[in-house]
Amino acid sequence: MIRLILPLIFVAIALIKPNLVSSCSMYKLSHDGKTVVGCNEDAWRTTPHIWFEKGINGNYACCFTGSRSIGANKYAAQSGMNEHGLTFSRLGAYHPFEQSDKSKKLIEHPDHFLMDVMRKCKTIEEVYDFVDQYDRSCFIADVFVYIEPSGNYLIVEPYRLIRGNETTLVQANFCPSITSENDRRKQNRYKDGQDFLLNGYNTSPEFCRDLSNEMHVCR
Repeated sequence: MIRLILPLIFVAIALIKPNLVSSCSMYKLSHDGKTVVGCNEDAWRTTPHIWFEKGINGNYACCFTGSRSIGANKYAAQSGMNEHGLTFSRLGAYHPFEQSDKSKKLIEHPDHFLMDVMRKCKTIEEVYDFVDQYDRSCFIADVFVYIEPSGNYLIVEPYRLIRGNETTLVQANFCPSITSENDRRKQNRYKDGQDFLLNGYNTSPEFCRDLSNEMHVCR
């Protein structure tokens, strides 16, 4: 079972093109067969949207949040969940450029690509197989976290894919593969989230609301 607590967790849903001054954060908590995912989009935009897509032509039904327009009544997805309980969150992050694998496919429309992942995949292994086919250097300023109902997760960086299954996960604006724990804790939203969980946790709406507030950055 997985929940995406939209009214409580998306404390400041507002999408900007991810950059080094982003202040997004997210977490996932797994306990007693239930996984809850929460995201703070602490950015400048004040025009958030939540929209739903029916599953057609073999795609899965999805719910997305976002505010950056990419067409008439269309928006770039910042977070989302599909009918199988697979969720994702997008956060701004720094990663230096590396040589891309020339054998990988090019991503022609990054915003559509992210939504296609949710439309086509139901597990993190399917996400891994799907995104690993592509050159993700167009997301040099991004890090993505995909989580399935089991609590297993996949962190997608521009050049690396990282699987995990810890019962708790806290993520802010950094790529885990190149960021030490000391450097991660320089981001107060990450430090505050980690410290909040030191005395235990549960997956109640009240606890998740308090954790989201603890990690929230006022802009």
